[in-house]
Amino acid sequence: MDFTNVAICGATAMKVPNEIKKTVAFLGYVNQVTGELVPVGSVFFLGHNSKDGAPFSERVYAVTAKHVIDSLAKKGVEEVHIRLNLKSGQSYTLVAVGMQVADWFSHPSDDSIDVAIVSASIPSIADHLVLPMSLCATEQSLKENEVDVGDEVFVIGLFRHHVGKSRNIPIVRVGNLATMDEETVATTGFGEMRAYLIEARSIGGLSGSPVFLNLGQVRSLGGKLVAPGVQCQLIGLVHGHYDVKSSEPASADADGPSTERINAGIAIVVPIDSIRSVIAEYEKNHPL
Repeated sequence: MDFTNVAICGATAMKVPNEIKKTVAFLGYVNQVTGELVPVGSVFFLGHNSKDGAPFSERVYAVTAKHVIDSLAKKGVEEVHIRLNLKSGQSYTLVAVGMQVADWFSHPSDDSIDVAIVSASIPSIADHLVLPMSLCATEQSLKENEVDVGDEVFVIGLFRHHVGKSRNIPIVRVGNLATMDEETVATTGFGEMRAYLIEARSIGGLSGSPVFLNLGQVRSLGGKLVAPGVQCQLIGLVHGHYDVKSSEPASADADGPSTERINAGIAIVVPIDSIRSVIAEYEKNHPL
C-alpha cells in the first residue's frame, strides 16, 4: 500500500484514514479458564521501505511497549496473541513463530527504552497494513516542518471497554505536543526516559499505541504558507500517563489509572528514535 498520497488533515479538522488505522492491532493472552482472548495493549506493524518494484517490505516488526510484554510475563503468560481483523469482516487471533513472550526483543543495554519488537508477517487474509519507515519522523523532518509544542498529534489503539466483538475497533484520541524531548522524563518503571509529553488522555490499553504528528494540509514555515509533502509522521508510541491524587504531585504510571487517581491528561511518548535503536540492535544479530 502506498501511503505517500494519504490525505489526513484539513486546515481546521483532521480525518484519520483507514490505511493508518489498519497498521494497528490488539495484543493479549488467552484466559485458560474461559478460552477467551484478553486484550491488554496495542501493537502496530512497522517495516523497512519496500525496494523498487517489491510489493512488500523485506522486514516487518510488530511493535509495542516493553512493559506490556513484561506484565504478561509476570502473569505467567507464555504465548502472546495478536488479534487481527480479516478481510472477510471478522477477526481472528494470530499465534505465530516468534509470538512467545520470551521471543520479544528489547534494547539489550538501555533499560530506559520502553519498546519491544518481534519479527512478524501479516497473512494475506488479514485486513492490515505495514507502516513504512518513510512515514517516521526524523530530526531533519521535524526541523524542516518547524515542529514544536502545540502541534497536533493523534493516537490509535485499544480501548478495553469497547474492543469489538467480531473485529478490532481501535479508538483515535487527538491532542497536542506539550513538550519536546529536551530533557529526560522521570518514570516509575523505566527511570529517566527520553520522551515527548502530549496533552491527550492515555488509559490502560493504549500502551504501545502509535503516536502520529499531524502536519496539516497548510502550514506556516518561515513565515510562508506551504503544503507539506507528508501530512503525518510517526513520532513514537505510548508509554503511559500521569495520574494525580488530591494534594499530591503527579507520577508517571505505565499501567493505567487506579480508582484513587485522576488522569492528569498528559501522556508519555517514547520517541521514534528509541524504536529505531531497538530495531537496529535486533538487526545486528539477525541479518537478512
